[in-house]
Amino acid sequence: MTAASQILLGSALLTICALIHVGAVAMLVPFLARAADRLEETGSRLRTLIITGLNVLILLVAHTVQVWAWALAFFAMRAFDDFPTSFYFATATYTTLGYGDLLLGSGLRIFGTFAAITGLLTFGISTALLMGVIVRLLPSLDDDE
Repeated sequence: MTAASQILLGSALLTICALIHVGAVAMLVPFLARAADRLEETGSRLRTLIITGLNVLILLVAHTVQVWAWALAFFAMRAFDDFPTSFYFATATYTTLGYGDLLLGSGLRIFGTFAAITGLLTFGISTALLMGVIVRLLPSLDDDE
């Protein structure tokens, strides 16, 4: 695969994954606000636990969908012989862990870097959202004391 086609396909999959993630966040924010309102009568610690837990759970699902998308792409492009290997590579690359025990051929190296860029971008969005939720919930912890 040419460098230009790797960049094009990698950019396309990155864009799809970013839209999945931003869509999940866009649905999550009003959902968390409604949940927080319904839990107003509960103790602050329980409310914080539930809201933070829901936040992490939904973000985890969004990241998992994206890893699956990258794994399917690597498998469809025959980067690896089987799907479990493609999934392992996608996960290690998406999280930027990159053990280095598996390598892409020269025809997919540029494409593969977009999986890491996707992970960096979406983990940054997830971290910002999670911290924003925690900061909003922290003042309510003083209410229990």
